[in-house]
Amino acid sequence: MPTSGSLLQELRDVHLPDPISLWPPAPGWWITFGLVMMGGIVFLWILRNRRRTQARRLAMNELGAIKQHYDTHRDDQWLIQRLSTIVRRYAMVTFPRTEVAGLVGVSWLQFLDRSGRTNEFTAGVGHLLSSGPYQQQAVVSGTELMQLVEHWIQHVTPSNGRERT
Repeated sequence: MPTSGSLLQELRDVHLPDPISLWPPAPGWWITFGLVMMGGIVFLWILRNRRRTQARRLAMNELGAIKQHYDTHRDDQWLIQRLSTIVRRYAMVTFPRTEVAGLVGVSWLQFLDRSGRTNEFTAGVGHLLSSGPYQQQAVVSGTELMQLVEHWIQHVTPSNGRERT
């Protein structure tokens, strides 16, 4: 039988396991990384989409304010002036300035028809946006004109395929 001194000499020191490697990561880290990447992509897509449609949202909000004011006061001349202004401003933001800024009269109405895929500006109630703001008294179907402008703002397609901001 061995002696206790010899048994103590045969004992080995405590061996620690190898340190945990940082690579390859555990599956949970891969899942977390994937979720963070997808969240970032979705966030950037939402941000880009909001910027792209910001002008349209602002124009529609302004159109809503114009509708409320018109429902209260029923001033046709004021309505034509405001609608003409909002359409011009939205066109200047949405299309290249060189394409829109110099248009007046019939060429302006033809541009509105072409960009909105309609003929209501040259042949319908929309013709008042060209001459109406400069007349003393204009009689118009306010609801019909507001619907035309709202439809144009919602369905206009810029020539380069996307809105400028």
